[in-house]
Amino acid sequence: MSSLSLPPDLICWLNSWGPRLQLNVRQAIATAWKGSIGAERHDLAMPVGFPHPLLVGTDCSGLEAPIFALRAMGLPHRHLFSSDIASAPKAMILANAKPEKAFYDDILVRCHEDTPWVQLYITGFSCKPFSSLHHGTKLLREKEAQVFFATVRYLKTKRPLLFIFENVLGMRRCLKKVMRILREAGYVVVVQVMDPAQLAEPVRRPRLYLFGVRADVAVATTTAVEKFVQETWKALMASAGPVEKFIKAEAKAFPGQKAEPKWTERHRCFSSKLHGKPPGSTMPSADDMLLANPRQRDAWEKLVRLGGGKHIVADLSQNIDRSGFRADGSLPTITPGSVLASSLLRRTIVPIEKVMLHAFPVHRMVFPSEIRGRELESLGGNTMHVQVVAVAICIGLALVDWDLAAKCTANVSTQCQSLLPGSASKQALRTTAQLASGSKALKRKLPSSSRCQQIRAAPPTVQ
Repeated sequence: MSSLSLPPDLICWLNSWGPRLQLNVRQAIATAWKGSIGAERHDLAMPVGFPHPLLVGTDCSGLEAPIFALRAMGLPHRHLFSSDIASAPKAMILANAKPEKAFYDDILVRCHEDTPWVQLYITGFSCKPFSSLHHGTKLLREKEAQVFFATVRYLKTKRPLLFIFENVLGMRRCLKKVMRILREAGYVVVVQVMDPAQLAEPVRRPRLYLFGVRADVAVATTTAVEKFVQETWKALMASAGPVEKFIKAEAKAFPGQKAEPKWTERHRCFSSKLHGKPPGSTMPSADDMLLANPRQRDAWEKLVRLGGGKHIVADLSQNIDRSGFRADGSLPTITPGSVLASSLLRRTIVPIEKVMLHAFPVHRMVFPSEIRGRELESLGGNTMHVQVVAVAICIGLALVDWDLAAKCTANVSTQCQSLLPGSASKQALRTTAQLASGSKALKRKLPSSSRCQQIRAAPPTVQ
């Protein structure tokens, strides 16, 4: 794909947001530290740095948002490995963020003993088992949930200092079990909902971010770490400016409801909302928007009227009573199949824009010729938001006691545990005991490293 021609102000934003965001994160960390971790660890000064370069590995890597985040923030790092089972992400990664050591096609058949050890491990494992759109899901018993258990196998085998997991809000339905599994793997684990719209970015993407720091190098107990993460995110939202407009826009979203299966019936029911709202003469019609699908055309005409003359962005891929509808200048959550129509642009959002809206520097990226529009849409709909994962990385790095980590090897040792302050040491010892005995559920899901050759031969079956 030839180089993109973008407006100068847009290029400036894509090139310069990193240092500004990093400064905001540092200030937020300073604000949150004193009343959380600092209150528990009087002996530990506020974190000022981490080893240079930071060793990083990713799984289910997609467009490699974490690597672009590290680059934008100017954080020295070595990207050791990536993985993705689809061909389009692989092509994009090899063209734009090729790992030093290895690219793995399938995490389910990878031998984790042979996978590089890293200090920071990041993954956005498959969201399909947890998505609210996946009706009748068996959650962790779904076949695609095996990817999550594969990430746990990596944690247990290689013992990275820090992990960051990202997934959809629907995972709340099994979050307690997920947290228990991760804690049994030897980590202090906390969770935070993070959304770029809360940072005054022009797109919604609320996601669960799970922060896990190895118990023997954690700066504090789970309680203090949880408070620190919450207060840091709260301080960042405050620095981003008021979010009332996003709250108001969210209130305008249409609630899900049981309705007739045919879209015509849904649209007739929806028309009752339009009483007293005349057609917006200045708003583009379905013809102006070049909409061909009859359902989308009718939905657009009704949503424009509901907007009351304001410019709107609507996801026309959804039923009208579930349509992501925004009138505040931001966009609904971008999904692989979303059809985002903007009255201001008088057209739908194109695939490359779906990528750019997640803060990727598309003007500096290489798009291999084999990447088609539909694949680009899928990449843009499945990625992490670069700025949010940048924040997550900075917060996560503050959770590691790097002085303590320097005295430890990659594996948990009793010598390292003895260096911890009281409660954290006891927690690490309990964790080690759990690891030694292992829960029955974990043993069923997590094959031992001695079975690497068997795993290569055949993926694990769903229990």
